[in-house]
Amino acid sequence: MINSGEGFRLPDQRNFELATQRTLELNRSRFLATQDFNKICQNSGAVFQPPFIQLEYFGFKVKVDTRNAAVTSPDTDLSLREEALILHYLLKADRTPVLHEQISFKELPEGANYQPVFYNRVLKGLIALYTADKAKLSLSALSLGGKKTDQADMSFLFQALPRLPLWLVFWQGDDEFPPEGNIIFDRSISHYLDTEAITEICQNLGHRLSQKTP
Repeated sequence: MINSGEGFRLPDQRNFELATQRTLELNRSRFLATQDFNKICQNSGAVFQPPFIQLEYFGFKVKVDTRNAAVTSPDTDLSLREEALILHYLLKADRTPVLHEQISFKELPEGANYQPVFYNRVLKGLIALYTADKAKLSLSALSLGGKKTDQADMSFLFQALPRLPLWLVFWQGDDEFPPEGNIIFDRSISHYLDTEAITEICQNLGHRLSQKTP
């Protein structure tokens, strides 16, 4: 597991529900202790309409109640992991602008060591969706707010959070090379999520795409 100080923690698979709840409660406590909600919004690109902080998550409207740190959405059901992730984003954001410089997971802090886990948890499933039915995956990506780009053989840009773009890219492969897929980030992403949280938001993207791709 990555040593990310007070950052996001992926749950231990042996105690999944308990660890998820603990991560959420810790982030709620840190959020409520911060109190400077105007600064949080300035740093994260969210909007403060007391008592709520409002932002979008993959195009879904989300509000965070500053009185109790409850994270809700009128547009979708959020998992406990997603609630914890959104709070983590608000707490870590430091107002760094999008740098318009793309990087891979390996270029993140400790990303090279964590790459095999990222592949197994995220990329393997996305590549399977791509190879099973490209047309359905494309429709699913568009319905989740993805915008087609001209990278690779098929690619989409998602605005995961206000200052957090993600590029989902696929290569079709040929007789010699199998299909491949990847998620690309803006170099500023580590100012908004730590490396484990980046893995988590990518895993959430894959999960939501798989729900929309029967």
